[in-house]
This record gives sequence, structure tokens and C-alpha cells, in this order.
Amino acid sequence: MSRLVATVARAPASRLEPRRRAVAPSPGSTSPAGGFHVVVVDVDPSRPRPPPPPPRSSRRSVGAARGRCGRTPTTATASMREDSFDLGSYDPEMDGYEPPEVSVKDVAKGERIGEGSFAVVFAGTVAGVGDVVLKQYRRDVRGRDWFSFYADERAMCRRLRDRPGVAPFVGVAGSDLYLVWRDVGKRTLANVMEEARTRAAGKSGDVLHDALTLAASEMGLTTAGKEGGSTAAGEEGGLTDSEVFVAVARGLIEAVVSINDADVVHRDVKPDNVLLTSPEKGSPGGARVLMVDLGGAADYQTGQGTDGSEAIFDPTYGAPEQFKRVKNRSRSVAGMFAGFGTNRDVDVSGIGDLEATGAAPTAAFDAFGVGLTLLRLATPALHPATSMKLARSAMDEAADRVSEREGKGDEGGSVLDEWASGPGSGSCDFGLLDELGAWSLLEGLTQWDPDRRMTLEEALRHPSLN
Repeated sequence: MSRLVATVARAPASRLEPRRRAVAPSPGSTSPAGGFHVVVVDVDPSRPRPPPPPPRSSRRSVGAARGRCGRTPTTATASMREDSFDLGSYDPEMDGYEPPEVSVKDVAKGERIGEGSFAVVFAGTVAGVGDVVLKQYRRDVRGRDWFSFYADERAMCRRLRDRPGVAPFVGVAGSDLYLVWRDVGKRTLANVMEEARTRAAGKSGDVLHDALTLAASEMGLTTAGKEGGSTAAGEEGGLTDSEVFVAVARGLIEAVVSINDADVVHRDVKPDNVLLTSPEKGSPGGARVLMVDLGGAADYQTGQGTDGSEAIFDPTYGAPEQFKRVKNRSRSVAGMFAGFGTNRDVDVSGIGDLEATGAAPTAAFDAFGVGLTLLRLATPALHPATSMKLARSAMDEAADRVSEREGKGDEGGSVLDEWASGPGSGSCDFGLLDELGAWSLLEGLTQWDPDRRMTLEEALRHPSLN
């Protein structure tokens, strides 16, 4: 029997009418619209013809077809298979399919502006939308299921699309090629602290003032200079450092509260995920602070991410009830980021590895992250990321000392007080917090016992923020 291998060219498909395809594409594709399929066709005229295919509703899904396919025709290279995964190529029966909101042909990708373990972020434009931020997930991360991370973030961004506390989501471009947000700012709280520290390297300067001035600029606020003048030409009476800190704190708390009010827990509140913006940049509701990176959020309406045993997020800012340290398995340091089940690459002090306790995510998780984020911003010695990691390890040791005293019937006190008066905090200047009377605010937000922890609604009523 002779066989014919036909290569069929494809034109871009309509996003509302996904194409049927003979060969399922590789889920590792990164190509925009276009591409081609390789189809193997029997041409023996003496062979009886098979019966017509059943209606679409009774067919097995493409995913099932992929699972029973033993081999891919050798004439199709890996790049060919990836290129076939383009706009509109998803089967509507798969995976709760929703059509992409953005056509790839309308997207112009610009320069790279950020990079993480699972994704790369680009500036760009979308026809009819304007400037955007594009997030493209890495499909070559070994040992990681990139699509599950991507699908979680895609679902959460669609779920919170109308919330004022999150970056404004435009939608999905192509067949899961990019996640797209309107560009209302590109700099986070972590960025401005790092830039202020870099500027001050080798110089005598006020790192805290510089960081708050940079933050104010991103937020569309005018600040007072160190000698009382305004940093904006032609303007007088700008905000002091204390007033800028209050603006950041209130903006951050309000953003997280808006997420919690939707029955969602962010779970990864930290400076890297706090986007600084302004009404002039088109922020939703005139917000000056927005939350980003929603892929790990817990949604109590859908159940997504609500299993506390699934992951440990960045333990520098993570609520202590979500993990415990296993002291007998000390290993070298490789990072401080999320892992599954046991996170064995997070120890900076020799205390041990981390294991998830299984505690269900609550709004108290986010309150704790807000407290440590604001502590880092207000304390110049904690602006370097490594210093903040070491400080958190010292806090965990302080928590052990407080717990030991309470176990003996003595008054334990707060962990933050114990840390601030003990080893690991000698270089910290808490002057801004003292000036504002905000120490009790952070002490309340960072209570190790979640039942005693201040809520974010209570924090908004704290005297230091009013």
C-alpha cells in the first residue's frame, strides 16, 4: 500500500471558530498565528472506506487522542509541531475552553522588561488597546508543569478582571501565547527600593528618602525635598517621607482588601508584587497601588488554590502558620521561592527545611505579607533582599523564644518586639515608624498567632494611617 504525506499550509484561524485538526499540536508551542500540520493519508484504492466520523459531540477530546498517539510522523519536526499550536487551535471540548480575547495579529511585542522562574515579561502594544504588558510563560522549565501555573493565573485574572486592586487585565492573546494587561506602570515597590540602594552605592545619601521619592514619582505624587523644597519643578509643599509612606501603605492595604472582598486570598503579598501606578497612567478607579502575580491566589468561589498543602510561597513574607521548619534536614541555600509539599532550598540560617502545614489560606495570610512588606519599606537596612531574608529567619528564632517563655507561663510579648531587641536587627533604623506611631500597626499585622493578628480593615483605621 502506498502512502502519501501531505503538508497542509494554514492561514490564521478565527478566534471564535477554532479549527479542527487531524494531528494534535504539542502543548509546548510558542508560535503566533500561522504554522502548518502534517497529515498522513492512506491512498490504496482497493481498501474499503471507513465509516464517516461520529458527530463532534461524541468524539473523544483532543487530549485523549494525544494520549493514544504512539508516534508522530517522522516527517514532522519538533518545530513544525510547535508552530501548529496557534490562534484558535484549541478544541472547545478541552479544559473549559474560552476563546482568546486578543488576536495575535494585533499584538506588537516590544522589549523585555522582566523575567522570572516561569515567565518572561515584555512591553508591547495591542491594536485598539494601546500600550500593554505581555507575559509569556516559559515552556522549557524542566521538572515543572508550566501549563498548570499558567492556567491558574489565566483563570484568576479573568475572575478578578473588574476589581480595582489588580492590574487591568485585557485577556489572552492567541492560543495561550501571552497574558495581556493594560500598561498602567511597570515598576514595583521592590524596583524602587533596589534603584534607591543602587544610586546610593558608595555615596552618603538617604536611601529611605530616595526610595520614597521614587515611589511617589511612580504614584503621581509630589514630594518635599530634604531641605523643605519640592522635588517637582515649579511646585511647592510636596509630601514628606512620612506622608508618602502612608500613601503607599493605604494603597497597598486597599488593593489587597479589594481582592479579599472577592473571596480570594492573594497568598504572595511582597514588594515584588506591589505595582506602583497613578490615575494619570489610567489606573482602575484612580488607584496608586495595584497587586500583580495572581497565579498562586486561592479562590473560595471556585476552589482553585485553596488546598494549603499544595505549596509554600515565598517564606520571607509568608504567614508562619502555613509552614514549619524541619530542623534535621539542613541543606545549602539555593533560593527562597515557592515549592510543592516540602521546600528544601529555602534555609538561610541553618535552621532547616520547610514543610507545608496544610493550613487553609485566609485573609490573615495576606495581612501578614502586608505587614512585612511595609516593615521592609520603612527600614533602610532591610531594602536588600538578602537582608530581609536573614531578618525573617531571625524573626522565626525570636518566635521560638517567645513561645518558650509562654510555655513556662511567662508573658511572651510580640515576636516583632523580640526580634527588634535581639540579634539580627542591630543595624535597623525604625525612625520613620516611630515618627508615625506605626510600630503597633506592623506589630499587629505580623502577629505569629493568626487569631490575634490585626485585620486589614482594622489596619486602615489605625491612627498612623489617618
